[in-house]
Amino acid sequence: MNRRGFIKKSGLLILGGAAVVGIESAAAAAENPEKWGLIIDLNRCTGCQSCVIACKNQSKTTSGNFNTRVLSAETGSGPAARVVYMPVQCNQCDNPPCVAACPAHATFKLANGIVVTDWDKCESNGACVESCPYGARFLDSQHGNKADKCDFCLDRLALGLKPACVESCPSKARIFGNMKQPRGEFAAYLNKAGLRVRKPEFKTRPRVHYIPSRHGREGMI
Repeated sequence: MNRRGFIKKSGLLILGGAAVVGIESAAAAAENPEKWGLIIDLNRCTGCQSCVIACKNQSKTTSGNFNTRVLSAETGSGPAARVVYMPVQCNQCDNPPCVAACPAHATFKLANGIVVTDWDKCESNGACVESCPYGARFLDSQHGNKADKCDFCLDRLALGLKPACVESCPSKARIFGNMKQPRGEFAAYLNKAGLRVRKPEFKTRPRVHYIPSRHGREGMI
């Protein structure tokens, strides 16, 4: 079953426990052993676009729209000039403004922390798109202008696989794991000093974190 079919027909309650419109169910969250998070080490990212290609192949989004993108910025000059890259996507916020903005209650959080959209309920009015401070959502014209975004590859997680962008990254810049039971490299990264999130002033509490580049440009995150 493809990604959209998975979400529409089976995946929401299987992966998330009892989801509640607007907020996460405390009981479901307590029972659910998983809360997924992503750390991106910008010192490892080479801007190769492998994550973008893998995401496009997985998500089958319409032409010109992507669930994962890679931003770039130039820093320094002369021999010290560098191009710094930063992958961006839905931040799976703990306080997602898109949930509150949706008048049809089509967007909500699962107990595992992933923000999802029920395409059967989505009315294509774009309120969630406008409310996202990260520009991570869009209306997909090939699917009736339903709101789309990254969902950490829910269908792959159900099979015990990592998100396509994580699996495809040749430089291992994307470190994915369970924030409730962190292990291995993911656990080590969670304990590193200097983890940052995009646009903290919006107080959305993202679960996509970054290790800033040593050669970074101010304002890149």
